[in-house]
Amino acid sequence: MSSTLKFFSRRNALGLLGAAGATLARQPRAVAQSSAQTVRIAVIKATILAPSLLVERYLPSGWKTEMTFFTTPADMTNALLTDSVDIAYTGLTIGVVARSRNQPIIVVANQGGKGTAIVARADSSIRSIADLRGKKVGNLPTSIHDILLREELKKANMRMEDLTLIRLAPADMPAALRRGDIDAFSGNEPNSSITVLQGYGRVIMYPYDNPVGPINVGVLTSDMHFRDKRAMLDAWIFAHAKATEEMAKDPVMWTDVVVNEWGFDREATRRSLNNLELKWQMDAAFLGQFAAFSERLKDLGVITSVPSVSTLVVRDLVNNVRL
Repeated sequence: MSSTLKFFSRRNALGLLGAAGATLARQPRAVAQSSAQTVRIAVIKATILAPSLLVERYLPSGWKTEMTFFTTPADMTNALLTDSVDIAYTGLTIGVVARSRNQPIIVVANQGGKGTAIVARADSSIRSIADLRGKKVGNLPTSIHDILLREELKKANMRMEDLTLIRLAPADMPAALRRGDIDAFSGNEPNSSITVLQGYGRVIMYPYDNPVGPINVGVLTSDMHFRDKRAMLDAWIFAHAKATEEMAKDPVMWTDVVVNEWGFDREATRRSLNNLELKWQMDAAFLGQFAAFSERLKDLGVITSVPSVSTLVVRDLVNNVRL
């Protein structure tokens, strides 16, 4: 079995990789007996989304995946709506934004949580959120890391205006911290772990003890795909759940897949797993955190109205999985 891997950017640059896998789990009989298909998967290269690379291994015999790598999450919405891909592994923000604009996008599975850390220079006196007052803090507006920083400031009776915010992409935050351009940042993995490994960063906190909590990424599809490609989605959700479970219980394999397929640094990847969690279920806690997250996006002006969670989050697929 082989899968076709493609890379997508705004310039539509394409590249191909090979992948192999064997069907190691039993699919529901109705799915397994259906004709072989290709599941077209969109994904951003992030450690927490690595289970997408194992999906083909757990599909029915003869099925395969076609992987398209995106650099911009918003482009994934267009790909779903134009039937260029079937499902998208990405941050949950684009699902909320799309649905708030009446675009028929739904969240059909969880993929994982955590992945945020508030980091300060190791040689600084910053030890708590309160110590960030007046400091230069790297931040990407409207990201999950931005929202979680705001949640922690609120608990400390502080506002974003109490900080000197420096807009930075997460990938640029470690270098800025090392140079002294910023005193701290609210960023992602493995960038947070890199600063600790290299000795110039210190984690102040992992900001999950708040209503938004650790939610981070999920899997999206469109209403059209959910209606017209249900057999394919039934096969995919089983494979997604199995791949997520297997990777979650084997950090060595998780690290190896990310390093070998995407070229990430092994030591930083391995350390970053301590601040990542893989999940496929969407339980009551997830729904509550998702609702709080959506409300914060409205507070920030990212959306003008909060879409109904019962419309946006469709749990039919995950609720039918029996591993």
